[in-house]
Amino acid sequence: MSGVSYYFLRILREQFEVVDIIGPAKTRNLLKGNLKRVLHFLFRRKKYNLDHSFLMSLLYKFEFEHKLKGKRYDFIFALRASTEIALINSKIPVVYYSDATFKLLYNYYDWFSGFMKLSVAEGNKIEQLALRKSSVCLFASEWARNSAVEQYGCDPEATFLLPFPPNIERTPEIELTDKSLKSGMCNLLFLGVEWERKGGQIALDAYYSLKSRGIKCSLTICGCIPPESFEDEGINIIPYLNKNLEAEYMQFEKMMLNSHFLILPTRAECYGIVFAEASSYAVPSLATQTGGIGSVIKDGINGFRLPLEAIGADYADVIETHFSDYTEKYLPLSRSSRKYFDEHISAEAIGKKMVQILENTLSKKQ
Repeated sequence: MSGVSYYFLRILREQFEVVDIIGPAKTRNLLKGNLKRVLHFLFRRKKYNLDHSFLMSLLYKFEFEHKLKGKRYDFIFALRASTEIALINSKIPVVYYSDATFKLLYNYYDWFSGFMKLSVAEGNKIEQLALRKSSVCLFASEWARNSAVEQYGCDPEATFLLPFPPNIERTPEIELTDKSLKSGMCNLLFLGVEWERKGGQIALDAYYSLKSRGIKCSLTICGCIPPESFEDEGINIIPYLNKNLEAEYMQFEKMMLNSHFLILPTRAECYGIVFAEASSYAVPSLATQTGGIGSVIKDGINGFRLPLEAIGADYADVIETHFSDYTEKYLPLSRSSRKYFDEHISAEAIGKKMVQILENTLSKKQ
């Protein structure tokens, strides 16, 4: 189970008495490998996206209709499951939840590009059928919500913004996140698995730019190993942290509590759960204006979004402006980051908003 699925399942169980899990589909794991090989042969090595195909949707239909037979649920909650619900025949209302649409994903990420025309047509049709099938459509960003409404004709009255929950086991006590004791050292954090896509080199350039200005700073790189080695005492590399292990989760907490800025100049991002996590630790985020980031980072409240073409020096400018005036500029930004988290992007806030949306919409459709 992915992080988003696990943490949103927790929210559902906190809000509703009974939550049954009927996925993921066994069909996908049993057949996907063999089907991929057959399709690879039939289409002569052209890229065919099986995950968003009528074939897989039909197989899902049979499996899930069997599982739903005789059940009397209030609703089906489908997280990132357009293919699973597109062809399903059920009178149970469907609540669909995602951070993107097929049109947004296609050619946005390198791994989701270059499909054959048939595959693109199927992917868009699957998306459209899934949205039409759903009584309520929830999206993690305005970027995704706008696509559903404008590109797929989704009913605006049944389409809502609902942030993805942070992947944290516990919300830090607010007094622990208070960064009022200035150490004199600006601690930057780069937290991501993909060095290039997440803008690792830009983050590194920002660090060096700050050092060249005489600003004491450090850079922790967590989640990946940069392509080049560094002989710099201010750079700390943590290749991987398993947050399922308590000892490593505590290391994650310490790292977040000691950080002043999360710097992630990502090239492509549907949402960015890490920005919500940073806000829970009162750490402002610096990222790019791309994808759905604008729905989790609010400029001047819990960080800043810079243009995609911004370079390391541009990020350094923002950091220097705020950190050099620690009391008047940095501390208010840090504290408003945590306030924004508590009020809008915490698990508690998301759960309450979800219940409100479902109560107001599903009752009207019954």
